[in-house]
Amino acid sequence: MAADPGAVPGRLARLRARLRPQLARLERTFGFGTRGGVINATLAVSALCALLSLLRGQDANWDLRNYHVYNAWALLEGRLGIDLAPAQLQSYFVPLLDVPYFLLVQHAPAPLAGILLGLLHGLAFLPVAWIARCALAGDPRRDWLAPLLGLAGLASAAFLSELGNTMGDASTAPLVLGALALMLPDDHGRWRTRRTVLAGALLGAAVAFKLTNAIYAVALGLAVLAPSLPWRARIRAGVVLTLAALAVFALLAGPWLYRLWSVFGNPLFPQFNAWFQAPLAAPVAVADTRWLPQGWGEALLRPLLFTANPYLVSEIALLQVTWALLYVAALAALAMWLIRLPGRRREGAPRDGTRARRMLGVFFLAGFALWLAMFSIHRYLVVLELLAPLALWLLLHGLLPHRIAGRAAVAAIGLGALVALAGWNDWGHAGWARTAFRVQPPPGAPVGTVLLVGSEPQAWRVPFLPPGPAYASVGSNFPESPAYAARVEELLRAGGGEAAAILPVVMDRRAESVDRRNRWAGRLGLDAGDCRVLRWLAGRSRSLRLVEPAQSPSGRCRLAQAADRVQRAEDANQALLADAATVLARYGLRLDPAACAVVDSRIGRQAHPYHWCRLAPEPG
Repeated sequence: MAADPGAVPGRLARLRARLRPQLARLERTFGFGTRGGVINATLAVSALCALLSLLRGQDANWDLRNYHVYNAWALLEGRLGIDLAPAQLQSYFVPLLDVPYFLLVQHAPAPLAGILLGLLHGLAFLPVAWIARCALAGDPRRDWLAPLLGLAGLASAAFLSELGNTMGDASTAPLVLGALALMLPDDHGRWRTRRTVLAGALLGAAVAFKLTNAIYAVALGLAVLAPSLPWRARIRAGVVLTLAALAVFALLAGPWLYRLWSVFGNPLFPQFNAWFQAPLAAPVAVADTRWLPQGWGEALLRPLLFTANPYLVSEIALLQVTWALLYVAALAALAMWLIRLPGRRREGAPRDGTRARRMLGVFFLAGFALWLAMFSIHRYLVVLELLAPLALWLLLHGLLPHRIAGRAAVAAIGLGALVALAGWNDWGHAGWARTAFRVQPPPGAPVGTVLLVGSEPQAWRVPFLPPGPAYASVGSNFPESPAYAARVEELLRAGGGEAAAILPVVMDRRAESVDRRNRWAGRLGLDAGDCRVLRWLAGRSRSLRLVEPAQSPSGRCRLAQAADRVQRAEDANQALLADAATVLARYGLRLDPAACAVVDSRIGRQAHPYHWCRLAPEPG
């Protein structure tokens, strides 16, 4: 029997009719047409981000272990001038953003810090959705499209990678985006002074908390010049925004930068020391240039290249396709504009949302160009990736006929969100414990000076070690100068010659997975009898072996790592100690690997043991 060609459209029409009341209820509850809808949507998205942050676990990223914990403690304890770069060159970053987290994990359960970080990061939804609502002025669907585009922005690779962590890009994104939202002209094409001052305050705070946000401050300054408004109004708004941003930046970051200038002779110490010539650092412009494109060809193709190979712009794979889609759509839009340019007439009064779209476009392009030239590090794109679904929506609606533009935009944005969610990667988490950081004290008598050797992140332990010593890094990523080496020797003499070194312990994280499997095997009774399941697991893996009951201290079967994996970790630790001995010899110190003790320390439930090695002067 032939199928009725009208059956499918008819069923779709009936489905739409059934869903219409529910969709209308959702729009009334979460739509941006009312203040209540804005509040409800923001609270719901922030709560979702808080829950996801809690599920991710305790933050344990490299930057946290290197400087976020130490810098906050050092500020509160007045360690500037006492210690010498324990957190390597990052020891002297503006520490304000790190203080609330440090105080929170000191005085409250660690999971609460994760929840609050998730709430903070979720607040980025509000300015993104509000910017979308302004840019979609004249579209009758904007009240429900705006929150959906805001939510799609949160489903981006860079934002997801930092959700609930302390790296700062996601934490300061609400400030940058809030400044952009406030700077969009009102319905009458005006900038209100109070809103402009508030936008400048948010922007100045964002840059003070994280200096890499300076690219977005410049981008927003350029965007203010874009809308078709009288030049006098544009310049006035730009000046007010700039002055407010500079005032707040000076208020927040100024005291710290002045202290660095007073102590070291460089307000950005040790960065840009080719200009400032501070004696304790080498006269070089410290910058991470390994991510920058090599030549104009690579720069022009950058969005396509790092979509295909995410390691071009990141230490971890942040999978996404949105930048490639944006790149293709932007090139098509540019080609269409050039084709139409000869026949363009002078525009009359701007249509609804035109000013907001122009500001958004200039902010996006300028921000990306500055990012490409200065950093080319993926996670610094959090702000732009949050806006990317909106930008893609606007580009496709400018390129395609109205009847298909919406479907194409939904497909493209949906694909981008699905790829980012499916490839969700992060910078390191551990299982939750009530106490975020636990460090066992080292054995033996106290020492006067402790040297942190190597470029691995170690300074997070310092606030939890017994008080008394001065701490300094050697052989780290800090650009040491002869004066730096002399200062280390001064610290050693001031400490009475009693010194010790801290080094990391190389661990195979698979050992923790093996321990978890053994715990579950014990709970389920799989480690008794013939141990069939454990025997099957060990037989199918090259990295596992089965310890029979007769050889097990508990008298039960257990899984263990293969001997070659254990040996590799031991060899790596011996090589690490040998390298440290070479570094310390430059300071006239001798490290005896046999005298080093392994001491327990933990982030959440994750073990991060360290070597504690007492040092002696080199003979002769």
